[in-house]
Amino acid sequence: MFSLRQYLLTLEEPHGLTRTLGDAVLCRDRQGRPLYTAGNSAAVFRIRRQGREYALRCYFRPMAHAAEIYGERLLPKELYLYTSTPEHGEWVDVVLNDWIDGETLHAAVAQAAGQGDTKRLKRLSDAFDRLALELVSDDRAHGDLKPENIIAAPDGTLHPIDFDAAFLPAFAGRRSPEIGTAAFQHPARTTEDFDASLDDYPAALISTALHALSCDPTLLARHPGDGLLFAPQRIATDPALQEVLALFEQQGMAAEFRIARLLLAPTLRLPDLPKLLRHTTAPKEPPAAVPELFAENGLWGYRCGRQTVVPPLYDCGFDFSEGLAAVRLGRAWHFIDPAGRTVLRCPRCEAVKPFRNGRAQALCGGRRIEIDRTGHEFEY
Repeated sequence: MFSLRQYLLTLEEPHGLTRTLGDAVLCRDRQGRPLYTAGNSAAVFRIRRQGREYALRCYFRPMAHAAEIYGERLLPKELYLYTSTPEHGEWVDVVLNDWIDGETLHAAVAQAAGQGDTKRLKRLSDAFDRLALELVSDDRAHGDLKPENIIAAPDGTLHPIDFDAAFLPAFAGRRSPEIGTAAFQHPARTTEDFDASLDDYPAALISTALHALSCDPTLLARHPGDGLLFAPQRIATDPALQEVLALFEQQGMAAEFRIARLLLAPTLRLPDLPKLLRHTTAPKEPPAAVPELFAENGLWGYRCGRQTVVPPLYDCGFDFSEGLAAVRLGRAWHFIDPAGRTVLRCPRCEAVKPFRNGRAQALCGGRRIEIDRTGHEFEY
């Protein structure tokens, strides 16, 4: 076991105490304090070497799988740490990564929500969905996906960091060295769960939270906790999730609604998640032909021939009429365009009919009305 103090002692005066880092120096803040972050298993120091900045990851205890995970970025026996006396010490491994400018996704979300900046929250949610799609679609996993382990760069891109709990195909059949952060993991996860699906549940949770906050930033202050809005240990009765599901339902956010529903799954493996993320990240372009209604596993979607335009997301749906299709998400009715975008929301209506001659009949609060394409209501 090694301490933060031991690493600071070496890095303050590294001459003769490194094998390959040579002229590495600690970066400091305006008060002259070393720049670093420390967690349970490691500290990450911001250093400068040969005109470039790096993140130097230093472990408090031996790190399993480091060579397989980090490859050439692992520097074996790189730093000399003094142990009991100045005459005694030990050479330890470290990991050298390029420094990524930016702030953690956790900090970015907190700032944007505090300022009520829905546009920035929407950009963060869209960027996270693109990252999440990559993470859940390949044969590896981050293993401890959470906002603190994602850097939001100034250009809007998101970069995962801290891969100590990662799964690689070479690890198949082994036990996981850790089970990730409880506030973002499925409550049933154990060390026996160690495969490419480890990122499914946290990806669904973070995506759901970010999209919800982009609609209503006050959710963050109203649902504080160890994680981001939700508490996986009580997810079935979590008031935040119930509020978010109702929000998505009323806004006609069908893919986001289905991703949020995945948080109630009894297992941490979510095979439908990649398909849903592909829909949230795909450009919404109208198809050349009018999409046709189809059903799959009790839900309704739209396709042109064999090409799915809108995956099965809705509890009920009508064919397109005058360029719009009536769909029901949960208990709320809406109208979508051929690209699958919600263009007319009717959450107060118990029933609607397709458009005819520029208007659609609807039943709202027991009263029969007509609505036009702008949402204006008329007595029937």
